[in-house]
Amino acid sequence: MNTTTRKSLHIYYIAWLAIAGFYLYQYILRVSPGIMVVELRHAFKLTAEQFSSLGSIYLFSYSLLQIPLGFILDRIGVRKVVMMSIILCILGTLIFSFATHLWMLQLGRFLIGLGSAPAFICALKLVNDHLPEKYSGLFMGMTLSLGTLGALLSGKCMVTILELNGWQHSLNLCAAFGLVILVLAFIAIPKQTTVVDVQTNNLNQLRQGLSDIFKSREIIIYSIVAVSVYTPLCVLADLWGTAFLMEKYALSRAVSAELSLYLYGGLTVGSLLLPWLSMRWNKSKETILFCAMGIMISLFFLLYANNLHLWQLSMILTSIGVFCAAEMICFASAVQFSPKRHSGLTLGVVNTLNMLGGAIIQQFIGWYLDVKWNGEYGQSGERLYSADDLSAAFTFLIIIIFACNLLFLKLPKGKAITAQAIK
Repeated sequence: MNTTTRKSLHIYYIAWLAIAGFYLYQYILRVSPGIMVVELRHAFKLTAEQFSSLGSIYLFSYSLLQIPLGFILDRIGVRKVVMMSIILCILGTLIFSFATHLWMLQLGRFLIGLGSAPAFICALKLVNDHLPEKYSGLFMGMTLSLGTLGALLSGKCMVTILELNGWQHSLNLCAAFGLVILVLAFIAIPKQTTVVDVQTNNLNQLRQGLSDIFKSREIIIYSIVAVSVYTPLCVLADLWGTAFLMEKYALSRAVSAELSLYLYGGLTVGSLLLPWLSMRWNKSKETILFCAMGIMISLFFLLYANNLHLWQLSMILTSIGVFCAAEMICFASAVQFSPKRHSGLTLGVVNTLNMLGGAIIQQFIGWYLDVKWNGEYGQSGERLYSADDLSAAFTFLIIIIFACNLLFLKLPKGKAITAQAIK
């Protein structure tokens, strides 16, 4: 039950808006390497595997906090976690901006991943603790939509700044924007956020909860399937989409960056639509399988069709984004096989496995491209990877989706996804 009185309700609406702004900000940082792929590979002479590490390290550090995050929030409150997280994002961005070696780029991405991890959960906790329960599903969708729209709309702006002032200046502006978000969060988020007694959830309960979760075949299967439908998003939108579109379709960097972020536009629509349809039809398993098939078909056309027009590329990438929103149904389905007392911990475990799986696949694709590299360099000294090699590397995504969804044969008929599970 929410603990907020009507009189102070407007304070927490403003606080939610500040945290949602932070969630938008971390999405801009998340997709930035994919937009400045040419500059980074040229400046640091990065191999495909080294460039992929900038995405996988972000995901590794992001996933580290997912399981303990609920315990941390309960003990020190939303305000302190948000403030520390924004500071970590700003610090990581500055280290990345002033980097002179690969390890500094990786350290910056590690800190950005750590700082980004609490953004969405902090927004949801504030909503659940202080806003009317009947609006919690709406605010969850609005929070996610703000973040993905931030990623979508930032593409053109960042490309313009890159071409005018260079990649380092664009990152310095991102750090400055982070300072603005930090000040807004400091002003808008009240100190009186819900904190529980340290004895309420101890380490023994955590260990027992993790043991129960990892013994559940259904939770593990839904976690693995979530990896398969999420990974195309993190591979194409966050890292390789711009480079692939430039190479295969001979598009400008500005157009390629904008097109690759259509994936997030599709995700915004799918995240609001698919869970509602799945709940309405009582077909969670079938909806996920349909989306997996949609991703595989869309990827096949993207990778192997020739002479696609811009509107066709836009439709394909948007469709992939919509289908990737099946990840949310995987989360909701996994929770239904968990005891209610472990629902938050279950979400943390599923998200951790999801992010770790995405990181491993990103790194594998980078390794594969380096193995297939024919020794050709571009005019700026960066390694060139052919469109055929990039298409072959991304074909692994289709194989992974197909293999993971075969695990559904091991599941009993799925339970209905209730409104409470989606919330």
